Amino acid sequence: ETFHPNLDKGLNVRVNRITRDRKEEEIDAEKKKLEAEGKHDKAEQMEARRPLHVGNVCKVAEERTIVNWGDGNRRDRHVKDGEEFVLDDYMEFKQEHAKLLDEFAEANWEKSHAMLTDKGGILLDDCANNYFLLTALEEEMKGNKGRVEKLGRQGQIISQIHQLAKPMNRPPRDLVHRFFDRFDNGQARAAFQEGVDHFLGHIRKRAVDKRREEEGEAARQAAEEANQPEEEMKAVSLVEAMHSMSKEERMGPGGLDPVEVFPTLPENLQECFKSGDVEQLKQVASEMDPEEFDKHF
Repeated sequence: ETFHPNLDKGLNVRVNRITRDRKEEEIDAEKKKLEAEGKHDKAEQMEARRPLHVGNVCKVAEERTIVNWGDGNRRDRHVKDGEEFVLDDYMEFKQEHAKLLDEFAEANWEKSHAMLTDKGGILLDDCANNYFLLTALEEEMKGNKGRVEKLGRQGQIISQIHQLAKPMNRPPRDLVHRFFDRFDNGQARAAFQEGVDHFLGHIRKRAVDKRREEEGEAARQAAEEANQPEEEMKAVSLVEAMHSMSKEERMGPGGLDPVEVFPTLPENLQECFKSGDVEQLKQVASEMDPEEFDKHF
C-alpha cells in the first residue's frame, strides 16, 4: 500500500505522483544511456520496469470503421498487408456460442454435416476457425490429448471448407454439401486426414515452443529481480518523499505544512510515520492519552 490511512488523501496522491514521475525520469535517463552505449537489450529491460498508470497503461493500437450493409449484414473488417480479417471481439463470439462450439467439437461425421448445414453462418465464421485453433493449443498445453484430437479434426472440417471456397470466391456455407459429398472418394478422405495430422503436428510443436517461451520469460523476470539494485527495490516512505517536494505541493488541509508539523510530533509518532507501520501507530494510540493523541491529529 502506498497510501497511509492517517494522512490526507490529496497529499498521498501528490506524493505518489511525484515519486512515480521521478522514477520514470530515472528510467528514461538510464535507457538513453544504455541505447547510446549500444546495449539495446538492457534498454528494453529498463522499459519493463516503468510504473504503469493511467497515462501509459494503454494506447490506441488501431482504428476501424464498422459498416452496416443494405442486406442487413454487419461487416467489421480490417485490411492489413493485402489480407482481410475479422476484428469482432473473439471472446464475445466464444461466450455467445460456447454451447454450439462445444457440441460441434463432439459431433461425429454425419452430425457435423447436419450442424454445418443448419448453423453454418456461425460455425463457418472466422472466429469459429480461430476458436478451434486456439482451444486446441490451450488443451495441448494442459495435456488433454483426446480433446486436442477432436478439436483438430473438427477444426480441419471448417478450415478445409474455407480452403475449398476461397478459389471459387464463394461463401464457405455454399460449399458444405460439396465438401462432404467428396468423401465418397477414398483419396479425399486420405487428403483430409493428412490435413488433420499436419494440424495436430503444428499444435504439438507450438505448445512446446510456447512452454519454452513462458519458461524463458519467467527466468528472465527472476534474473531481473535478482539483479535489481537494493536501493531501487526499497520503497520510499511518505516522510522522505515529502521533504523532496515543494511547499505548494505538500500543503495539506487548513494550510498546514506536513514538514513543519512533523518535528512537533512526539518521537514515537514520528517513528510510526517514518516506517508507515499502521499496527505500531495503533499501539502508540492505545498507550497515549486520548486528548493528546487527538491534539496531534
